[in-house]
Amino acid sequence: MILSSCNLPGSSGLPTQTTDQNSAGSVATMTLKVNPTQAQSITPTLIALTMAASPNPTSFPPNTPVWSVYNYTCEFVDGGGTMTMELAWTDRSDSEEIYKVFRNEQEIATLEPNSTYYVDVAFIVTGETLSYYIQAFNANWQANSSIITYGCQ
Repeated sequence: MILSSCNLPGSSGLPTQTTDQNSAGSVATMTLKVNPTQAQSITPTLIALTMAASPNPTSFPPNTPVWSVYNYTCEFVDGGGTMTMELAWTDRSDSEEIYKVFRNEQEIATLEPNSTYYVDVAFIVTGETLSYYIQAFNANWQANSSIITYGCQ
């Protein structure tokens, strides 16, 4: 079992990451929590793996959905696994007409305005990955979240 963590002392709600990779077991899980609206300088304490952390907060254009949490679980079977991806984002728009969810550049769901959560279940072949992003959509504009990519290993 490899367990790594980025602990940010006194920074409740700031980026944290925990990874559990179990090559002998049947389930792998990852959770990432992000709060991009907090602007403060932090010094990460690294444990196990080395990670690059930017001390400067990233600004996002208006209306852009921003990941707040995503969590995936893989149930392994011969040739791959069933990945359940739970997606949650911050609704930063006051005028979106719908939200669209994309997997590997293909629209897989259309959601009501002000939506902030979606769960996708997909089979994934061993060695392959799935990429997701959210789009806030209005007839006059579209704003995409960043892309997240994971696979069952």
